[in-house]
Amino acid sequence: TVLCDVPSGTNLPWRSLSVSIPGSPERSDAATVQSAVVRVQATIATATDQGTLRHADEMVQALEGATPVAAGWSCGPLLQVGMGSPYMSEATVQTANKRLSVIHISFAFTAVRLP
Repeated sequence: TVLCDVPSGTNLPWRSLSVSIPGSPERSDAATVQSAVVRVQATIATATDQGTLRHADEMVQALEGATPVAAGWSCGPLLQVGMGSPYMSEATVQTANKRLSVIHISFAFTAVRLP
């Protein structure tokens, strides 16, 4: 697993979010209202499984139910829709800990374009 390009000297834990916004073919067919289900993927990496699970729990507590803000859109609350199990990965940064415990958490929310 490649954990993107983490800057050299960055200490663990590593946390990242990626957002997947649907393209035109995946959006609502309704002519007057455009809505989309937006997916947010969180990745957390620490040195131990226990640390990874602790940071994952903290992230879920912080994000679950939060309402994203985007100009021109009405957004619903973030809902956790999945979480994997921690797995072992090799660090892609020379100076980092060589043993990483990684977990992915999935969230989703509905966004409706404002007229």
